[in-house]
Amino acid sequence: MSAVPGTALAAAAAWLQPALLLAVALRVAAGEADAPWLALAALVAPLVALVAPARGPARATPPVAAVAGVVVALVLAADLLLAADTATLLGGARWQGVALAALPVLLVPAWASARRAAPRALAAAVAALLLAAAAVGVALGVAPWTAWTRTSARPALTFSARSGWTVDGERFARAVTLRVGEGQRITALSAGVYRVVEHDTARPTVREWRLGAGDALTLRPGDELDVEAGARLRFEAGRRVPGAPASGIAWADPPGRGPRMLPAALGAVVTLVGGALALVAAPARGRAAAAGPLALLAAVLAALAWGVYGATVPELALGGALSAPLLRLPPLALGPRAGAALAVAAALAPVLLLATGAAALRERLAGAASAAVELWVAVVVAAGALALWPLDPWRVLLVGLGLAAAAWAPARLAASPAGALAGALTGGAAFVALSALPALAPQAPAWLDALTRYPALVAMPLAWLAARVPDAPGEREEPGAAG
Repeated sequence: MSAVPGTALAAAAAWLQPALLLAVALRVAAGEADAPWLALAALVAPLVALVAPARGPARATPPVAAVAGVVVALVLAADLLLAADTATLLGGARWQGVALAALPVLLVPAWASARRAAPRALAAAVAALLLAAAAVGVALGVAPWTAWTRTSARPALTFSARSGWTVDGERFARAVTLRVGEGQRITALSAGVYRVVEHDTARPTVREWRLGAGDALTLRPGDELDVEAGARLRFEAGRRVPGAPASGIAWADPPGRGPRMLPAALGAVVTLVGGALALVAAPARGRAAAAGPLALLAAVLAALAWGVYGATVPELALGGALSAPLLRLPPLALGPRAGAALAVAAALAPVLLLATGAAALRERLAGAASAAVELWVAVVVAAGALALWPLDPWRVLLVGLGLAAAAWAPARLAASPAGALAGALTGGAAFVALSALPALAPQAPAWLDALTRYPALVAMPLAWLAARVPDAPGEREEPGAAG
């Protein structure tokens, strides 16, 4: 692989992964307290990486190479998990989604013209994502800011009478526990065992119900229902959406948002900025340098638009699939026929983003470790194997970006090969230790929660300090591309 710096648009492709953008959209739609921080960090982090100097040693060290392989596998696994969840949402098997998504990941980087075609494909993907959101807005007759105002004024977030959850039922992409805010009758459309935890007594009561297709289950306020991945349920129209904010005000300004979430918000920002410093290479300077920032801005704005429009149908976040807004919102806004066509067009954007992102990640892996085809195939196979488990794509992506921030990014500004080695070892050890803290010390104080969720908050500064190890005699090298 060539070590010649690419364009800013090509560098942005490594960051604009489908799992990142769709996670931002779904978290906005669900009213998560950290959604504004994540959206801001998703935009700022790659911009920092585009302008940051690359002073890392030209000779990659084995620890940095190993970390790069693990990071790329985790980032790809998040995207393949997104594809697996989408397959489950559509009634297919997880392995089918993984297999279909893995094809462009394997083949596109091996295409000789991939580097030249990637910037145009990335621009087309971002444009499709933005234009599809605009089409939904036109069909709904509201701009994103108007949709935000209307949603925040709703007294309760309830199931729509036209929703697939109330008409034909929908599937859950992953296993979840639903807490019911008000009593409602739920119909199981797939046979299985459904576990209910009742909280109306001093001691919670656990009941298991074996339901066949078409059997109903009545839940009371406060009950918790465990739903397995792939289960299909139908809810009552007009009832509150389980797990959704209590009202539009609670969606716009969640109770958990405040000074107490500052450590977690800072941890998310550090994780994303550090991950971007590892994944987004410093581009060549030129007249096209503005293309990368513009693509990043357009992509994040598109994700925010999808999230705000998705909040108008709060049950879109119920199934846990990041792709739910893209697949379910267009038919509700435009009708079944036109909406299905727009959903297909919108779904092509993540496919293009996955292909361009894979090509960019292959170049980053080649620069940090090796350009061998066998290494890339091994990384993709490992990512595919991980994606067969019903994990949360967002959590897997955060682990990958956090590890990149702690043990790969410090090599970009390391003072020497010895500094790159020290940074990778120090950051990697700190990241693993903090990640394992909940298992090793389950009674750890609550204030450590932000550190265990975002280990890079501590691991990255420690790694950067270690990476500033000065040159040993005879080891000074000219500044080169970051590992």
